Amino acid sequence: MVRFGVNVFLFLAAVVASFTTRAAKLPSSFKRCHKSDPHFDDCLVVNIEGAIRSLKNGAPELGLDSFEPLLISSLIIGEGSGPVNVQQNFKNVKLHGLTGSIVSKHKARLDENILYAESVTPMLRLEADYDMKGRVLLLPIYGEGPCNVTLVNTKINHTLYGEPFERKGRTFLKFVNYTVTLRPDKVQFHFANLFNGDDRLGDEINRVMNDNWDVVFTDVREGYEKSFGLIFKDLANRVFTRVPLKDIFLE
Repeated sequence: MVRFGVNVFLFLAAVVASFTTRAAKLPSSFKRCHKSDPHFDDCLVVNIEGAIRSLKNGAPELGLDSFEPLLISSLIIGEGSGPVNVQQNFKNVKLHGLTGSIVSKHKARLDENILYAESVTPMLRLEADYDMKGRVLLLPIYGEGPCNVTLVNTKINHTLYGEPFERKGRTFLKFVNYTVTLRPDKVQFHFANLFNGDDRLGDEINRVMNDNWDVVFTDVREGYEKSFGLIFKDLANRVFTRVPLKDIFLE
């Protein structure tokens, strides 16, 4: 289960409303591929990775701020169905590491408006202010304060489903769904100020979570995947709802 804070929904609605009223051009740092190229998908692998790198400093013409870090006002990761019986509330989120992603595969099914990609992000770190209360691995846990959740060497599958629309005689694409799967090699947790600042209990519960990171993360992975899917969908739509398709994928 995942929810954005209300302020995030209002922000995204305003962004989409403003972006769908005017067209824009891709930044010069974004290289493009020709659909007639027999190695079209290989070209996309190289160019998408390059575009991600260039977004480290943002793209103001597309309403994209710096991706390093990517700022998110709030996220809520609901409790799992197994050992993680706690809702994680995050505010003032800073997501580090996206611009270090390596794209390993891309497949564009343009006739069906579906894009698929595989990538690896060596270090994806979420820093935020948290609050939570519940149980993890049958142990009680509660607290609020700064936290750090780091996903190491994460393999990410991206599937984007779009719907074309016309505006002023030009065709654009709006993504209606963006599914993500996350398969990290390791996850490291650190929640400060647990148990009202009891360092002994806090250090112990952090140790238990890190020793059992695969069990803990697997139980709430769906929440993280839905979170990242919503975030990535918004970012992708900032490009595709503003730039005509013919200017993204050349003939």
